[in-house]
Amino acid sequence: MRNQIIDSRQIAAFAALVRHRSFTRAAEALFLTQSAVSHAIKSLEQDIGCRLVERNGRHVTLTKAGEQLRQHTERILGEMRAARVEIKTLSSEARSQLSVGAGALACQYLMPRVMKEFKESHPACSITLESGNRDGLLDLLRTQRIDFALTIEGPASEGIAFEQVFEDELLFFVSAQHAWKQLGRVPRTHLAKETIVVPDKTNQTFKIVEEYFRAERITFKNLLAPGSLDAAKQLVIAGLGVGVFAPWQVSEESAAGKLIQVPLVSKRLARTWIVAHLKARRLVPIEQEFIKRCKSALEMLCVAVLLAMLEPGLVTSGLAGLGQLLDVDPGPLA
Repeated sequence: MRNQIIDSRQIAAFAALVRHRSFTRAAEALFLTQSAVSHAIKSLEQDIGCRLVERNGRHVTLTKAGEQLRQHTERILGEMRAARVEIKTLSSEARSQLSVGAGALACQYLMPRVMKEFKESHPACSITLESGNRDGLLDLLRTQRIDFALTIEGPASEGIAFEQVFEDELLFFVSAQHAWKQLGRVPRTHLAKETIVVPDKTNQTFKIVEEYFRAERITFKNLLAPGSLDAAKQLVIAGLGVGVFAPWQVSEESAAGKLIQVPLVSKRLARTWIVAHLKARRLVPIEQEFIKRCKSALEMLCVAVLLAMLEPGLVTSGLAGLGQLLDVDPGPLA
């Protein structure tokens, strides 16, 4: 008689394969070898007694039985995650530890402010910080390697809850010698001749920028994406292109007159930042407090930068005041 209980590791492998439709990507998401995932799926099929997936080269499709199992998989894993979380919250140790993930720029410029404000209210709580892109962070959430992820809003993801924490805006920035510095708004005819500079071509922000200009039917001569914010800013300062940045990313250079803000073509290009967590987890008070602190710290950041934009003379005082409020060195923001 076959075992009536499905192995949870096999279910996890099947769920990852369903999401990614590739043994290689499923293995990467689970931090396993491809052969381990393949073995788990083969064992699951043998245990259940029927084929669940069809392997077509590098692509994977579900059989009728596989589709039936898929409908149960997320609910099964969700219940298992919820059980783990509820049991962990009975322990005082669980209440004193948080693990957070964020993108590289957020880790460098945003999370120190959030963590500083949170630690002032909860000095006994230990916080660990992981860096990664949006898809990687959501996979870390699913495998419970992190509790929360601070990232840019994107497509909905099964089993993940999103809570909006703040919004920022992307603008053009040019060097002090650039011809655009005198323009209130850039004419479309000027855009086709320009090189656009963005920090990274592989993240969610680039997808947002790409969709914005596609909707506006705007094309550019060239695109530079050096892979880091600092490198992108230096390219623009050197006059080698027009940068697309959020004001808080370039406030130091703006205050020094090295970069000049120019509005985008016709409408605002806004990004929404969210804190993501598993839908199945019941947030305990300290976790709810963490989300609250994310909102307050990042809203304060946006207000300080907005004041600086409205009144250039407030650049130094506004950002210094932010540092005093958070009791941190504003670093690149001052």
